[in-house]
Amino acid sequence: MRSIGRILVLAAAVMAFGALAPTAGASTTRAFHVAKDCAGLTCVITSSSYRIIPAGSVINYSENQDGSLTAVINAPHGTATGRCDLAPIFTTGDPGRCVFSSGTGALSAFHLDVAVTTSNFVTWYWDGSYWHGAGG
Repeated sequence: MRSIGRILVLAAAVMAFGALAPTAGASTTRAFHVAKDCAGLTCVITSSSYRIIPAGSVINYSENQDGSLTAVINAPHGTATGRCDLAPIFTTGDPGRCVFSSGTGALSAFHLDVAVTTSNFVTWYWDGSYWHGAGG
């Protein structure tokens, strides 16, 4: 009888874990804010609301043929790669946008979607949301 009781307890635990697994794996969207100072196509983060991408992290940009930029965030424990469209800032004064969906290390499942603004074309701001995993 003891072994049947143990099997029932084990089965109940497995079913409970299975019911919780989708919730545990679901991603949560969180607010994101960064200020950075830029010289040319290199920026250094001066403040960050996200501890995995702290102040001092470097962002390198490269120009694409379509006028967008590829951005690579180099943080202490990983990198994240995204694409930025800053044309609205220069044409209409509206915010630009950067979207990140791939990375390495601690940023391997990192997603970021931010509006891009500037106060003087040296100091720039990213405001939006981030999440980890497949959803958002």
